[in-house]
Amino acid sequence: MRIGLNLQIATCNLGIKNSETEQTVMIVVKILGIILWMFVLPFCIGLIPLRWIPKEKKNIGVVFIAGYVIMLPMCWLVTVPAILLVKYSSFLVMVRIFTVGMAIAAAAGVALSAWAVRKKQWVSLKPVFRWTDVSIEEKIEWILFLALIAFQLYKAFTLTSFDGDDAEYVAQSLVTQQSNTMYLIKPYTGGTTSLDIRHSLAVLPIWIAYVGRMTGIHTTILAHSVIPFVFIPLTYVVYFEIGKQLLRKKKELLPAFMVFMALLQIFGNVSIYTNETFFLTRTWQGKSLAANFVLPLIVCLLLWIFDKENEHKTRKEGRLEEKENTFGLWLLLWLANMTAGVCTSMVVFLGAVMIAVIAFWMMIAERKFSVLIKAGIVCIPNVAYMILYLLLHI
Repeated sequence: MRIGLNLQIATCNLGIKNSETEQTVMIVVKILGIILWMFVLPFCIGLIPLRWIPKEKKNIGVVFIAGYVIMLPMCWLVTVPAILLVKYSSFLVMVRIFTVGMAIAAAAGVALSAWAVRKKQWVSLKPVFRWTDVSIEEKIEWILFLALIAFQLYKAFTLTSFDGDDAEYVAQSLVTQQSNTMYLIKPYTGGTTSLDIRHSLAVLPIWIAYVGRMTGIHTTILAHSVIPFVFIPLTYVVYFEIGKQLLRKKKELLPAFMVFMALLQIFGNVSIYTNETFFLTRTWQGKSLAANFVLPLIVCLLLWIFDKENEHKTRKEGRLEEKENTFGLWLLLWLANMTAGVCTSMVVFLGAVMIAVIAFWMMIAERKFSVLIKAGIVCIPNVAYMILYLLLHI
């Protein structure tokens, strides 16, 4: 009797240990999935436009930015046709096509980089700055900035702030993941409905559902606990590039600028409608990504373009290099406009207006009508988006 009881206890203990081992393995697999789908693949995809980006702009942060502004528009180009043309299992169709597209894009980025190395045309990624070259005061400011970022990430992970809009956005991701349909089920009630045209063109919740499907992570956990570790640093990369451009003649002020930006985000919760509030408490929502990442990225790219247009090249090969680099910046601006459509329809209009105003000013300052033409070309995605939005509402 006692021997049988001991065997049962030993069996239970062995089962518990096996269960704990399986859970540990699953956690490790999910972490590796996050690294693959949110870091490795975007980095590989971001290598595609690297050869057309000015040498002084090439760094790891810019590669990640390029990767996301390529990946998210790719998601839109796959998701919207699937929503409009496939009624049942539309999400499953989207997952299959988008996965193939991601693999092809990542392979293309790696292949282009390998080809450039083979042809000896590769320009290595420059470090952001050399730690040994900065003063003690700058080092202290950089450490303070990194501490502020770590504090924001810690609070974003531990507090997991509640927001009423999650009943729409996070629930939409979860419903999509569980039902394999997109925008055909009401996230508030779970009942079926006709196509939700208002939200169907802003497909960021679908991208979150896709990442959740590929990593095996619940979309609520993914949105509240994982995405802030991607979008918050990515946003600060944009602010860093803006600061470098504005303070290129006073680089010693750059760490103070970044500390100031971090403090603005922490103490910007003066209203529930500020972009700082959205940045830290609604990081996973399209409105937050649009206000804190897309619009500043448009400003950053326009600053880069104006700087390149303002340079005067005298040698013929110099002029060719300038043209090539400027093309890369306009291409990133095109992709940034497409990324705006992934986030929310309002920023599609705001981004186009911002580009039009700044391009008009650049045309007058540089006396180049071609600047306005290029600005009109990069706004084609905005116009197409708004036309599609109006057609779906007729």
